[in-house]
Amino acid sequence: MHEKSVMRRCGACAQKAQAAIDFLISYGIALVFIGVTFVIIYDVSVVNPSLATTSCTPSPGFSCGFYAINSSGIVSIQLSQSLGASINIQGIACSTAINATGNKPLYGNIYVSNSITFYTSPFSTNTIYSGASPVFKLYCYSSSGKATGYAGNPFIGYIWLNYTIPGFGAVIQQVAALDLRYT
Repeated sequence: MHEKSVMRRCGACAQKAQAAIDFLISYGIALVFIGVTFVIIYDVSVVNPSLATTSCTPSPGFSCGFYAINSSGIVSIQLSQSLGASINIQGIACSTAINATGNKPLYGNIYVSNSITFYTSPFSTNTIYSGASPVFKLYCYSSSGKATGYAGNPFIGYIWLNYTIPGFGAVIQQVAALDLRYT
């Protein structure tokens, strides 16, 4: 009698052990599958923020060609204009924010002057003819100085031009809004 009772208990133990093993194997396989899926998604760069699109939204009469910002805060931008006449550039500025009145940069070259401190080198042309596309290189500024960042980090900024159209007065205008990634 004692033998049958022990066997009955061992049989129940065996069934419980088998159920526990089945449970662990099922969930283990599911966890391995989930892990492999995450590795594949990461490897294919589906969630890589550095692959997000960049944009340059120009004001009417202007267009953006090439545009980028490096980790030192230097913006390179190719601008062309189609205002119907040549324009004489008095200055260009880049800032991460717009001033309270909405008409100038908040940081850096706030008067949109042609001071060499705000450029990597003086711009080679002061005149942009209608349809021409010069490339400008300038520092962009934030509340903490030059707008530096790590490669792949997001950057939002604005470009202003201080220009004159022959026969008209001087104009300071925001000509582009940038949504970029540092390179």
